[in-house]
Amino acid sequence: MNISNSIYRQILNIRQSIAFYPAIIALAFLLLSFFVMYVEHINGFEGIKDHISFLLVKNLEDARLILGTLVGSIISLMVFSFSMVMVVLNSASTAFSPRVIPGLITNKAHQIVLGIYLGTILFSLLLIININKENADAPLPSVGVLFSMIFGVISLSLFIYFIHSISKDILVDNILDNIYETTRKKMSSYGDKRNETLPDFSKWSDLRVRQNGYFKQIKIDSLLSICNEHDCRIYISEYPGYFCVSNFPLIKVSRSDIPDDVKEDILNTIIYYPEERLDDHYHFGCKQISEVAVKALSPGINDPGTASKAIDMLTILLIKRMELNDILHLKKEDCKGGVFLQEPSLDDLLFRHLSPIRHYGKEDNKIMMQLMLMVNHLLHSDHRTREHTDTIIRFGESIRESCEQHMQNQYDLGRINVLIEEFDQLKNQA
Repeated sequence: MNISNSIYRQILNIRQSIAFYPAIIALAFLLLSFFVMYVEHINGFEGIKDHISFLLVKNLEDARLILGTLVGSIISLMVFSFSMVMVVLNSASTAFSPRVIPGLITNKAHQIVLGIYLGTILFSLLLIININKENADAPLPSVGVLFSMIFGVISLSLFIYFIHSISKDILVDNILDNIYETTRKKMSSYGDKRNETLPDFSKWSDLRVRQNGYFKQIKIDSLLSICNEHDCRIYISEYPGYFCVSNFPLIKVSRSDIPDDVKEDILNTIIYYPEERLDDHYHFGCKQISEVAVKALSPGINDPGTASKAIDMLTILLIKRMELNDILHLKKEDCKGGVFLQEPSLDDLLFRHLSPIRHYGKEDNKIMMQLMLMVNHLLHSDHRTREHTDTIIRFGESIRESCEQHMQNQYDLGRINVLIEEFDQLKNQA
């Protein structure tokens, strides 16, 4: 049975939450504290404590002082660390794009550090409570205090790492590199281009969605199981990120006699939520890189170097996209059915992600030269199949038009005309 859309979305939100890993780690520390206090009550454990007696606390007052100091210190580290996170998020939102924030707050290394802070505090607090039990069989959990001191030293070391890491994460080069690498890996997971004859989707039955929202993800395993069980094929007509309204024909099914309960199961495989996560689709990575470039070209930031690097990254991603089919066919082995997924075309990616850069950088000779160079690179990469040549040429002509309208300096025009002449040669060879 399919998990309902709302429950599945809640699971995704919990896993992506900044509190997910800290909560798991804190629970582990809580269980460890119970285990340590239980072990110290075992009679045979005294011999082990005698061998490490030089590391153990000898009286209750020293133990309370150590644990109290640790708790206060780690709380201070934790507050400062969270404050650093807030500063980073505010800076990233202002200088780059609000959409890069989810990638920063879901950094697993930072969540693990915060989880160890919280776990150390819980561990030490439980030991303090145990020490106050004067009539307990083991009134002084000396091994537990030793563990607390070890965790305190680890927390101090992790604090140094945290400051170093959070300082690196705010650098625009690192943000772009992380987005690019995640997007490249996501794109590589789609496999190589496969030539195959596609069915005529216009003859298939429409299946209309029943809610409004941003289509972001598909429970592909559930959808493939439905195809296998009912011997049908399914076509998703839009790629993730599309805003659907009620009764929009997002899905097409090869069979018209599908039962209503199966149609409901198919609709439940579509996940809606507002966030744009890089691991959902490579389209979101290209979008974030483009938005960082546009933000860098704004008068308040004025960083054409960052925009130039973003164009280079988009060039590589677009070349990789040219190796993929416009429609991906996913199916299980020994199954005639399958799922067809509509992918963003090269023309769509150029319009959505490069046209804004062209518009906001139309008076910057460096940006226009970089865009013209990107077009030439795309034409070189497409010289064998010529499948995308017309699309690339149309975008190249739009860059030429922008240069003619907005660039007046003869020196700048002379430099960019060299690239335009190369573009004309490649266009004539097509």
